[in-house]
Amino acid sequence: MKTSRLLLLGTSVLSLAAMPTFAAAQSTAPAAREADGRDADDIVVTGEKNNQFGTDVVQSGSFRNAKILDVPMTVAVVPDAMLKSQQAVDLIDAVRNTPGVSTSGVGPATYNNLSIRGISVDTRSSYKMNGALNILSSTAFPLEDKDRVEILKGASAIYYGFSPPSGIVNFVMKRPTKELFLTARAFGDSNGGYGSHVDIGDTMGIFGYRLNGVAAHIDTGIDFANGNRYVASGAFDLKPTDNLTLTADVEWFRRSSVDPATFIIPNGATALPNLAYLDPRRNIGGLSWTSNTTEEINTMVKGVYKLGKDWDITASWGRSHLTRLRYNPGFVPGRGATAAATPSTASYLASLDPNSATFGQGVIRFGTKVQNAVYNNISYAAEIHGKITTGPISNSILIGASRSQRSLGGSAATPRTTIFSNYLNPVIVPNPVAAIDTPPTPSTIDDMGLYVFDDMSFKDIVHLIGGVRFTDYSNDGSTNTVTKTPYSARPTALSGGIIVKPVEWVSAYATYIEGLEENSIAGNNVDNVNEVFPPIASKLYEVGLKIQPRKNLLVQLSYFDIKRAGAYNERTPVGATQAHGYGDALQTYRGFEGSVSGYVTEDLAVNATLMILKAQTSNPTSVLITRPGGTPDVSGSLSGEYTLSWLTPGLKVSGGMFFTGNQAADDTNNAYAPDYTTFDIGASYEFALGDHKVTARVNGQNITGKRYWAAVGAGALGESLPTVVKFSLAFSY
Repeated sequence: MKTSRLLLLGTSVLSLAAMPTFAAAQSTAPAAREADGRDADDIVVTGEKNNQFGTDVVQSGSFRNAKILDVPMTVAVVPDAMLKSQQAVDLIDAVRNTPGVSTSGVGPATYNNLSIRGISVDTRSSYKMNGALNILSSTAFPLEDKDRVEILKGASAIYYGFSPPSGIVNFVMKRPTKELFLTARAFGDSNGGYGSHVDIGDTMGIFGYRLNGVAAHIDTGIDFANGNRYVASGAFDLKPTDNLTLTADVEWFRRSSVDPATFIIPNGATALPNLAYLDPRRNIGGLSWTSNTTEEINTMVKGVYKLGKDWDITASWGRSHLTRLRYNPGFVPGRGATAAATPSTASYLASLDPNSATFGQGVIRFGTKVQNAVYNNISYAAEIHGKITTGPISNSILIGASRSQRSLGGSAATPRTTIFSNYLNPVIVPNPVAAIDTPPTPSTIDDMGLYVFDDMSFKDIVHLIGGVRFTDYSNDGSTNTVTKTPYSARPTALSGGIIVKPVEWVSAYATYIEGLEENSIAGNNVDNVNEVFPPIASKLYEVGLKIQPRKNLLVQLSYFDIKRAGAYNERTPVGATQAHGYGDALQTYRGFEGSVSGYVTEDLAVNATLMILKAQTSNPTSVLITRPGGTPDVSGSLSGEYTLSWLTPGLKVSGGMFFTGNQAADDTNNAYAPDYTTFDIGASYEFALGDHKVTARVNGQNITGKRYWAAVGAGALGESLPTVVKFSLAFSY
């Protein structure tokens, strides 16, 4: 079955790549300029037709408004058109259109911890607003005020400072429209969720604005797991002179909903709970009050001054502030002598056996105090960017300095209460009305850098790209309350690459990038608990081919090889010798990735992706080689939207297939979560009502009711959400 699915996905990608007729390609601009000749830092004005499935520019990192064809890395762009077509609400709805993205650590009901290419996306440094501001994760980001979501894969520290080589997730805010634009939308779903969204924009002379507001009741379909969410945001543009452009973005959002318990699997587990006996609508913890409440405000201001035709200077400042209150409940299968006792391996296995008298038994654990986390980040940057042309050779140069100051309080390890229960028929636990815990002492991180990039182009046929970043990084270590071990580092990172464009619509590239990131500390279940490991480095090698026969169709093929040091915490069965944490394990990630996105015909838009990944972790003290927990070896998707223009141009149908390979429950690889495939189907109809446009949409997610583990890794399992049908009605004025 797995082989046939893999062949189906591979055939889909290759056949779709071969479908279009490679007609004469459009002219292509240098990497420092967007396809229509716009300067790299010009405001991108958006509206109801701001982008389509075939979006061909990227705004992450040093590649501001550059054509994806001219970026020597794998880039995935999920535009507003696709977000609307699939009625995406949270980030996970968007990134499932991207190969090699998985989730771990938490269940999908409240938010998702992402991994890209098997490497965790850092909640402190890997999420960006408008390519610049570090916005804080550990929450569910809203999408209604976003123009697109970009995933820039691979090492990103060369531009952004300390961050893992998984990549960058960049949220591009909707910008003011040239003319008055107003959309009012009501939406709901089959679980009982409902809400409204207003989007308004306009430009009046030198000033433009875009405002978005959302108020919604959340219902995931899981018992008790409901709540609410609110969003208010504004994007403002001011152009007082022809040479000066000022922008400001403010985003506030709040989300509160009950967080269902995840399964906590004991060390070295050789089996997982049987999904056939689990109802995705059942809250396995029986807890109706374990809310997860987050509130975040992101503010960013930016100024761009043109020094001349080919030169400009940019300065930006931003702040991201997040607070989170949660209980973080977990269900541990198995039974000890008392509820507080750690279940034995035998009792754990018995709890999974339908023929056992203790089938389904275990303990529910939750905090006696509400975990209280406070995160704060302030980012500064100043850059000068321009081009020097000498005959057929041009140099696009970027020189910049950045600083990110982060105060990270984390979540205190609050005392836990344990109660006997059964995940097949949970005990209803009364609300203890727990007090809110005092936030732990935050770590103060200061990440400063100077960087230089040069893209030297010969007639836009050959590009030689190089970069260097000098970093001054410090962490005062306050989060580690045991040792309070501070450390600092002043590494230098290099990058280099070549792009060859034999014709204007084809590019082949090879890239080398060095990454820098903070290491973790030894876990709580090892004999060197809380030991602080030194910073680590990574190296990315990638070769690829990009084909763009027309602006709204892009094919990407790549092979990557990432070598990364890192921390490794041994996980041993109950009763075995105490495990140890290591700071110098070797992790390798090698794989093939392919995608086709855009319009294969005038009426058919597709997004087809495939990733085959071989990821390994080598324990430095033994010959043990394992696959990192929560890392699928293959993943892919095939989705699209078809306009029935032969019947009526306003009617569209859509569908999607999303495949994820098996994943190890933890780094021991003793137990695996099985692979799974889900299917979506939807339709939309656009019609005129007087002078107004009306769009009705309906989408079914996981229409076959597939049961699967939606979050896997580090010994935790999050069950999939129930099937849901989403619907909306939007009026545009």
